[in-house]
Amino acid sequence: MKNAAHKKLQHLGLGAAALAVLTSVSGCAYISPQATTDSFAPADGIQMDLGDLKLRNVLVVAKDANSEGRVLGTVINNDDAAQTLTMDASGSTVKIDVPANKEVVLEKSEPVMLERAGANPGLMVDTTFRAGSDDETVSVPVLDYTYPRYASFMPGGVPSTPANPSNTPNAEKAEGGH
Repeated sequence: MKNAAHKKLQHLGLGAAALAVLTSVSGCAYISPQATTDSFAPADGIQMDLGDLKLRNVLVVAKDANSEGRVLGTVINNDDAAQTLTMDASGSTVKIDVPANKEVVLEKSEPVMLERAGANPGLMVDTTFRAGSDDETVSVPVLDYTYPRYASFMPGGVPSTPANPSNTPNAEKAEGGH
Protein backbone atom coordinates (compact mmCIF):
# COMPACT_ATOMS: atom_id res chain seq x y z
CA MET A 1 0.00 0.00 0.00
CA LYS A 2 2.79 2.30 0.90
CA ASN A 3 4.34 1.86 -2.52
CA ALA A 4 1.05 2.51 -4.42
CA ALA A 5 0.37 5.73 -2.50
CA HIS A 6 3.95 6.90 -3.13
CA LYS A 7 3.57 6.26 -6.90
CA LYS A 8 0.21 8.11 -6.93
CA LEU A 9 1.80 11.14 -5.25
CA GLN A 10 4.70 11.02 -7.69
CA HIS A 11 2.28 11.03 -10.66
CA LEU A 12 0.36 13.99 -9.19
CA GLY A 13 3.62 15.89 -8.70
CA LEU A 14 4.70 15.24 -12.28
CA GLY A 15 1.27 16.31 -13.55
CA ALA A 16 1.43 19.58 -11.58
CA ALA A 17 4.94 20.29 -12.86
CA ALA A 18 3.86 19.61 -16.44
CA LEU A 19 0.85 21.93 -16.04
CA ALA A 20 3.07 24.71 -14.70
CA VAL A 21 5.50 24.37 -17.62
CA LEU A 22 2.70 24.33 -20.21
CA THR A 23 1.01 27.36 -18.68
CA SER A 24 4.19 29.45 -18.75
CA VAL A 25 5.16 28.33 -22.27
CA SER A 26 1.69 28.91 -23.75
CA GLY A 27 1.66 32.60 -22.83
CA CYS A 28 -1.01 32.25 -20.17
CA ALA A 29 1.33 33.54 -17.51
CA TYR A 30 0.05 36.09 -15.01
CA ILE A 31 2.46 38.76 -16.32
CA SER A 32 0.94 38.81 -19.82
CA PRO A 33 -0.66 42.24 -20.40
CA GLN A 34 -4.33 42.45 -21.30
CA ALA A 35 -4.55 43.43 -24.98
CA THR A 36 -7.83 45.32 -24.57
CA THR A 37 -6.13 47.90 -22.33
CA ASP A 38 -3.84 49.06 -25.18
CA SER A 39 -4.91 52.38 -26.68
CA PHE A 40 -4.90 52.71 -30.46
CA ALA A 41 -6.47 54.84 -33.15
CA PRO A 42 -9.00 52.76 -35.11
CA ALA A 43 -8.57 55.01 -38.15
CA ASP A 44 -6.15 55.81 -40.98
CA GLY A 45 -4.98 59.10 -39.46
CA ILE A 46 -3.21 60.02 -36.25
CA GLN A 47 -4.70 60.99 -32.93
CA MET A 48 -3.05 63.20 -30.36
CA ASP A 49 -3.81 65.67 -27.60
CA LEU A 50 -2.19 69.10 -27.71
CA GLY A 51 -3.11 71.11 -24.63
CA ASP A 52 -6.89 71.63 -24.75
CA LEU A 53 -7.06 70.52 -28.40
CA LYS A 54 -7.68 66.92 -29.38
CA LEU A 55 -6.80 65.84 -32.92
CA ARG A 56 -8.55 62.76 -34.27
CA ASN A 57 -7.92 60.85 -37.51
CA VAL A 58 -5.73 63.61 -38.99
CA LEU A 59 -4.20 62.75 -42.39
CA VAL A 60 -3.29 64.33 -45.72
CA VAL A 61 -4.77 63.37 -49.10
CA ALA A 62 -2.53 64.16 -52.10
CA LYS A 63 -1.39 62.94 -55.52
CA ASP A 64 2.33 63.11 -54.65
CA ALA A 65 4.83 64.82 -52.33
CA ASN A 66 5.01 68.05 -54.37
CA SER A 67 1.30 68.46 -55.09
CA GLU A 68 -1.32 70.16 -52.94
CA GLY A 69 -2.48 68.15 -49.94
CA ARG A 70 -5.89 68.34 -48.30
CA VAL A 71 -5.93 67.91 -44.53
CA LEU A 72 -8.71 65.69 -43.16
CA GLY A 73 -9.70 64.83 -39.59
CA THR A 74 -11.36 66.40 -36.56
CA VAL A 75 -10.02 69.02 -34.15
CA ILE A 76 -11.83 69.30 -30.80
CA ASN A 77 -11.42 72.32 -28.52
CA ASN A 78 -12.19 71.60 -24.85
CA ASP A 79 -11.28 75.13 -23.74
CA ASP A 80 -13.62 78.02 -22.96
CA ALA A 81 -11.63 80.20 -25.40
CA ALA A 82 -11.22 79.88 -29.16
CA GLN A 83 -7.93 78.28 -30.26
CA THR A 84 -5.84 78.36 -33.42
CA LEU A 85 -4.07 75.18 -34.46
CA THR A 86 -1.02 75.67 -36.70
CA MET A 87 0.09 72.70 -38.80
CA ASP A 88 3.52 72.74 -40.49
CA ALA A 89 4.17 69.80 -42.83
CA SER A 90 7.62 70.00 -44.46
CA GLY A 91 7.51 73.80 -44.67
CA SER A 92 3.90 74.07 -45.83
CA THR A 93 1.86 75.74 -43.08
CA VAL A 94 -1.89 76.05 -42.47
CA LYS A 95 -3.96 77.46 -39.60
CA ILE A 96 -7.21 76.01 -38.33
CA ASP A 97 -9.46 78.15 -36.09
CA VAL A 98 -11.43 76.12 -33.54
CA PRO A 99 -14.24 77.87 -31.59
CA ALA A 100 -14.49 77.48 -27.80
CA ASN A 101 -15.94 74.11 -26.68
CA LYS A 102 -16.57 73.08 -30.29
CA GLU A 103 -15.12 70.73 -32.88
CA VAL A 104 -14.14 71.30 -36.48
CA VAL A 105 -14.63 68.35 -38.84
CA LEU A 106 -12.26 69.16 -41.70
CA GLU A 107 -14.14 66.99 -44.22
CA LYS A 108 -17.24 69.16 -43.69
CA SER A 109 -15.60 72.58 -43.41
CA GLU A 110 -13.90 74.85 -45.92
CA PRO A 111 -11.01 72.72 -47.34
CA VAL A 112 -7.74 73.07 -45.43
CA MET A 113 -5.00 72.84 -48.07
CA LEU A 114 -1.25 72.40 -47.68
CA GLU A 115 0.74 74.02 -50.51
CA ARG A 116 2.63 70.71 -50.87
CA ALA A 117 1.92 67.39 -49.13
CA GLY A 118 5.58 66.75 -48.23
CA ALA A 119 5.47 62.96 -48.78
CA ASN A 120 4.17 60.55 -51.40
CA PRO A 121 0.97 58.58 -50.73
CA GLY A 122 1.62 55.60 -48.48
CA LEU A 123 4.38 57.45 -46.61
CA MET A 124 4.41 59.73 -43.57
CA VAL A 125 5.19 63.44 -43.46
CA ASP A 126 6.81 64.91 -40.33
CA THR A 127 4.36 67.53 -39.13
CA THR A 128 4.59 70.04 -36.28
CA PHE A 129 1.33 71.02 -34.59
CA ARG A 130 1.19 74.20 -32.45
CA ALA A 131 -1.55 75.61 -30.24
CA GLY A 132 -0.71 78.40 -27.81
CA SER A 133 2.54 77.44 -26.06
CA ASP A 134 2.15 73.71 -26.87
CA ASP A 135 3.79 72.07 -29.86
CA GLU A 136 4.52 68.52 -30.95
CA THR A 137 6.01 66.92 -34.06
CA VAL A 138 4.52 63.65 -35.30
CA SER A 139 4.43 61.65 -38.53
CA VAL A 140 1.14 62.08 -40.39
CA PRO A 141 0.05 59.61 -43.12
CA VAL A 142 -0.38 60.78 -46.70
CA LEU A 143 -3.03 58.86 -48.67
CA ASP A 144 -4.49 59.18 -52.15
CA TYR A 145 -7.57 58.41 -54.26
CA THR A 146 -6.82 54.66 -54.40
CA TYR A 147 -8.66 54.53 -51.07
CA PRO A 148 -12.25 55.05 -52.28
CA ARG A 149 -13.34 56.90 -49.12
CA TYR A 150 -10.76 59.63 -49.86
CA ALA A 151 -11.32 59.97 -53.62
CA SER A 152 -13.83 62.82 -53.26
CA PHE A 153 -11.30 64.83 -51.19
CA MET A 154 -8.48 64.54 -53.73
CA PRO A 155 -7.13 68.00 -54.67
CA GLY A 156 -7.72 68.49 -58.40
CA GLY A 157 -10.05 65.48 -58.60
CA VAL A 158 -9.40 61.85 -59.41
CA PRO A 159 -7.53 61.04 -62.66
CA SER A 160 -9.41 59.03 -65.27
CA THR A 161 -6.60 56.47 -65.75
CA PRO A 162 -5.99 53.63 -63.27
CA ALA A 163 -3.81 54.54 -60.28
CA ASN A 164 -1.09 52.04 -61.22
CA PRO A 165 -1.54 50.91 -64.84
CA SER A 166 1.76 48.98 -64.88
CA ASN A 167 0.31 46.56 -62.32
CA THR A 168 -3.03 46.11 -64.05
CA PRO A 169 -3.16 42.48 -65.21
CA ASN A 170 -3.60 41.77 -68.92
CA ALA A 171 -6.58 39.67 -69.95
CA GLU A 172 -5.44 36.14 -70.82
CA LYS A 173 -7.14 34.00 -73.41
CA ALA A 174 -8.70 30.88 -71.90
CA GLU A 175 -7.36 27.69 -73.49
CA GLY A 176 -9.85 25.32 -71.84
CA GLY A 177 -9.03 22.38 -69.58
CA HIS A 178 -7.81 22.77 -66.06
